This record gives sequence, structure tokens and C-alpha cells, in this order.
Amino acid sequence: MSVTPEVRPVDPALERRRFLYVLSEALEKFSRLRRILKRQQVFIRAEHGEEMSVTAVDELIDYLEEHCEMFLGNSDRVAHLLRGKQLNEAEIKAVHRSLGILTVHTLQVHELLLLLPREAARPQASFLLKDCFGSKDLKASIVLTNLFSAYEYRFEDILEKVNVEQEERLTLTQGGNVLCQAFGDKDNPLAWAVLAHEYGHVLDDHDQISKKILQPDRAAGQTDESTREAEPDWGAAVVAETVADFIAAHVLGPASLMPILFVEMMYPKLRGVSRTSAGHPPTPVRVRLVSGYLRELGVSTSDFDPVLEAYELDYARKLQDLGKVERARLEGIETGAEKLLSPLAKAIALSVGTLGLRRFEDQNIGRARALQETLASRQPISSCRSRGEGEISAGLSALKAGEATPSQVYEVLAGLDEVPVPGSEILTAGWLYRLSSFEDVLMKTFLGGAERKTDLEVYSNYAEKTDGLLLKSLELADVHAEVLRRLKLA
Repeated sequence: MSVTPEVRPVDPALERRRFLYVLSEALEKFSRLRRILKRQQVFIRAEHGEEMSVTAVDELIDYLEEHCEMFLGNSDRVAHLLRGKQLNEAEIKAVHRSLGILTVHTLQVHELLLLLPREAARPQASFLLKDCFGSKDLKASIVLTNLFSAYEYRFEDILEKVNVEQEERLTLTQGGNVLCQAFGDKDNPLAWAVLAHEYGHVLDDHDQISKKILQPDRAAGQTDESTREAEPDWGAAVVAETVADFIAAHVLGPASLMPILFVEMMYPKLRGVSRTSAGHPPTPVRVRLVSGYLRELGVSTSDFDPVLEAYELDYARKLQDLGKVERARLEGIETGAEKLLSPLAKAIALSVGTLGLRRFEDQNIGRARALQETLASRQPISSCRSRGEGEISAGLSALKAGEATPSQVYEVLAGLDEVPVPGSEILTAGWLYRLSSFEDVLMKTFLGGAERKTDLEVYSNYAEKTDGLLLKSLELADVHAEVLRRLKLA
């Protein structure tokens, strides 16, 4: 029996939400890519002068702009969809088709970014990992790569696929572990949850978690042939992916799922069996397992349920669009992955719990909701008081003149101290802010009407300013933590 969700009757509100998510992610990827290309254009002209003839970067920008103009030809229809106005079936298909074309060509150009001069990863990404995993020296470097590699493979997987010998691989990684980050998400902290998943692989490799978990099943002959597909190591690979998923969820909470769900919704079609049989469990299985793990930790996903529901619908729709044979194979892999991983989920959770990582708790989401309001006021969220206002007020009220000792007074006043905001809360607050604000920005981007020109810069500026707020938050929180650490050592 397939574990794939059935295509539900059309729910206009859910369909609209799905469209909003796809549109927002496509515009973000497009605007970030265009920003990178424009920056590269400046670098080239600074080095070679304005008289230089058209470069490859100019060609890429023109190519991107050409397909953007095709999409903007449907601006009025997009504006109508955003406002819940009725369109006929042909008009709706035209919007989705033009958005799909823009997405596909944006992704095509993204794959070519590896040919451009190198840029360094943001140091704030390392600040986030250091805070989440509690290690001063992660012994890991972050390299910028294309979108597909960053979301599908680890650096070690890429080296294996290009047939690099083991001895050479060890030389390449002798300075530490190498994590891949999408070039286009260089400035986008909301996408960096993927790095926590990647570092989960590092911890898994070090502690041999997935191998130890899978060995008893293999010894007992319990690994079903249907779970292996074409590759004999498929079972080991999907268990390793689940371990990494649980580690990322342990330190980041529900936000660990968001980047991959938005990227997958953005793709016009499912990418078929090849990537799944290569070692990744189907994403619906990953979502169910991680959601169950978070429930066991006492962490609610309710703030992110609208995204989970939209993704479920998106996956079901795209699954139905596959050919009969391809759909049957994918459903078979999904069933096999569920059969293999569900009985192992408890053992994986127990193993992750022994790693001593900073655990994301439900109270972190509660604080992130408050921090979201600070982001909405366009302020960074690097620190907060160690105690709530209610607790501080109660403490002050309890002090009585002539009776309270100095130590009691200082104990109450200590509640006014500012402490660094954990990186996990910064990311969670960032996602909550985006989910609560992006629709209004889309409305301002697509005004509709003959005299109201659509301006994608509105959305681009929104994404850039949000990136800047989160980058500044991570940077200041790291500085604050370092200052406190040095004060303790003094």
C-alpha cells in the first residue's frame, strides 16, 4: 500500500497558499541570483574597464531578464490570483507555466555560477553552526556550490561521484570537514538550516550512528529488497540521511525542514526516482519522521503547519503528473523507506540524544514568536533579557526597603542582564517573520492594472533587508557570546 497522500478535493485557500509559497521562493531565488550576477558584473568592469566587450556575465543577465519579462507578461493575472479574483482555467495554467519557465531558467543559470570567480561563504554561517553544536572549533569549512549539489549531496558524495581516490579525498579534507552551501543562498541565513543537516552527517560519521543502528537489522536479514532499489547501500544511505535530519531538528526545531520544502515546492515537477534511489528517502517520509521526532521532544510544529500542509498538497499534485511507471516506482520506494525507517526512528532518536547537543525546545519557539515582532520593526534580534518582564517585576515588588539584603537586590537586578539569542531562535524567528510578512510584500509587488507596473525590486529589497537583519543578528549574538566568555575567563 502506498504511503503517499491522496490528492484531496480542491481547497481554494490551500491552493492559494501553495501558489504563494512557490511564487515567493521563485522570486527570492531569482532576485538573489540577479544580485550575484550584477555584483560579478561590477567586479569584471572594475578590473577590465567599461570599454570591455560583452562578457559571459552580461549574457547570463540578459538571458535571465528575457525569461523574467516572459513571466511579467502575466503580471495582471498574478495580481488577480493574489487577491482571490476569478481566473479561467487557461489563465491559471498560463500563470503557472510562466512561473515554471522562470524557475527552470533561474535554476539553469544557477548551475553555471560555479564558472564565475569564487566568493567566500558568509562567516555568520559558521557562527550559527558553532552556536548550535556547542563547539568552538567545528573543523569544518563551507564551500559555495550549485543549488542541486548543496541540497542533495555532501562534499564527500561529490568526490565519490567524480571517482576521486580515497587517499586523495583524505588530502582534500585534511583541514576538516567540508560543507556545501548553495551559491545563491550565500546571503540567506534562512537556507542555512541545510548546513545543520550536513554537519549531522559529520557527527554520524564520527560516532558511526547509522552503521551501528543498521547492523542488527542486516545481521537478522530484515532489510527488505524493495528498500534497496538499484543500489545495495541504499538502506545505509537513507538511515544516514534520517540521522542527519534528526540532528538538524534536534538543534533547530521545525525550521530545519523549511528550506528543502520551499525548494521542492519551487520545482515545477518532481525530480523522479533517480535522486531518491541514490540515497535520499522521499521527502514526505522525511517530513513525517522529523515531525514525529519533534513531537517526542515536546516541540510543536503548529507555527509551520501551513507550510507542511501546502507541501503535502504540492507533492501529491506533482506525483499525479508523473507517468504511471515512474509514479509506481516512486511510491514503491516511499513504501520501502517507510518500512525500513519507521521501526528505526526510536533508536535513531535515542542515539542523537546521547550526542550532548543543545536541544531545541518548545520554549525556544515561544521566544522566537516575540523576536519575530522585533524583526518586523526592522531591528536585529541579537540579545534578550535573561528573565521575563513578569518575573523581574515580581522580584522588584518583593524587595522591601530596609529588609532586602544587597545580594537579594543584585539577584533581582541580574534579571535585567542581556544574554545572546541562540542561533536556533534567530532562524526560527526569521522563518516566522517571513511566513507572516511575505504575502503583503507580494501584494505590493504585483499591484495589477494597466497603469500600475509590476516592480520585482519591491520583493528583492524585502528579501535583501531580511537577509541583512538576520546576518546582523547572528553576528552580534556571536560577539555578545564571545564578550561574556572572556569576562568569565578574566
